[in-house]
Amino acid sequence: MKLLSVIIPAYNEQESVERVLRDINKQTSRISDLNYDLEILLVLNSCTDSTEAIAHETAVKHEIPLRLIHEPKQGYGYAHRRGIAEARGDVLLTLDCDNTYPPEAIIDMVAIIEDGVGFVTTNRLGLDPAMNGTSKLGNFLLTKATKILTGQTLKDSQSGMWAFKREHIADLLEGLGSGMELSEQLKIRLARAAIWEEIDIEYYERSGDSKLNPISDGFRCLWRLVTT
Repeated sequence: MKLLSVIIPAYNEQESVERVLRDINKQTSRISDLNYDLEILLVLNSCTDSTEAIAHETAVKHEIPLRLIHEPKQGYGYAHRRGIAEARGDVLLTLDCDNTYPPEAIIDMVAIIEDGVGFVTTNRLGLDPAMNGTSKLGNFLLTKATKILTGQTLKDSQSGMWAFKREHIADLLEGLGSGMELSEQLKIRLARAAIWEEIDIEYYERSGDSKLNPISDGFRCLWRLVTT
């Protein structure tokens, strides 16, 4: 059996973490059908609420293969890099801890990788996502900028759900940002390094408060496109 590592960055997600873990764990038998075992890495990014306690209790109660990882440096990018460094899997997959991403898409993504693709990412923008107008516009503009500045034809450069073979991550983390910009940067680098596909997914209304600052995070993402 191979191993799938699901990496979930979490910053104060006590309202959503139980459901996220349980929904992913429900995919275990289908993941096993693809000849993979599962490990879930919850990267606790300077949490000050009950995220860790709820996650631990949920994992024990429902026999979820969870590893709790601490990353003291605050930032979406730092959390992802710690999760990638700690993951043991042959395939690594990321998603956010806010119930916005469909856990059943994990099966499709791993199956595509089993067919010989090295990197699979997701497009939230094609299926009427539960996203406010500002976020839709920001994602659209950043995705257009990605194509113009890097030549990569991603439909959704900002999606937080993507998967890749471990072999394709070597040397790609150097110089990546510490915030939301890591998502687009790493996708661009993976798209250059591997055969890749992008699939449409549903995108749901998040649980809890958003940590995204549309203006500052948007400008950080745009600036990093210039230097990626």
